[in-house]
Amino acid sequence: METWLDPTVRFQGTIFTVRAGSIQLDTGETAYREVVEHPGGVCVLPFDGQHVTLVKQYRIALGEDVLEAPAGKLEQGEDPAERAKIELEEETGLRAERLVAAGQVYGSVGFCSERIHLFFAPEVKQVEQRLEAEERIELVRMNLDELEELIQSQRLTDAKTICLITRFQHWMRVTGAGL
Repeated sequence: METWLDPTVRFQGTIFTVRAGSIQLDTGETAYREVVEHPGGVCVLPFDGQHVTLVKQYRIALGEDVLEAPAGKLEQGEDPAERAKIELEEETGLRAERLVAAGQVYGSVGFCSERIHLFFAPEVKQVEQRLEAEERIELVRMNLDELEELIQSQRLTDAKTICLITRFQHWMRVTGAGL
């Protein structure tokens, strides 16, 4: 167990806060920590019975386009399932008729508190895409064989998406959905 002794907010942004300072270890010794505090997010994989839809967008932190499942940041106290539905519709123009919870993952447990809630949307219908003004998103639809090839070839690099697809593939095998 670790306990903050003198945490100081070093940065307060619109997406996250950085806190740093001394902590006390369970042995009584002290150490220094830097933590990114993030409100969490959602990631949802839409499936229309034959195809999944991923989004490709430029990520300035990496300096490249990244292929990922639709995702977004939670606001304080917001229901993850509701946020997942909103992000799915905004980014892809697909409305989830139902969601299946697929657990949660942490992106980088050594320094970041972000918890990502994962969902499948196994029944979707087409509606109007409503991108935010600054979003530049390309939709990428693929069938299950193409999705498997993407995973096996290690061309997919987004961790939350890899985890979500792996859980989706397991769900498909267990339930027989889409077969």
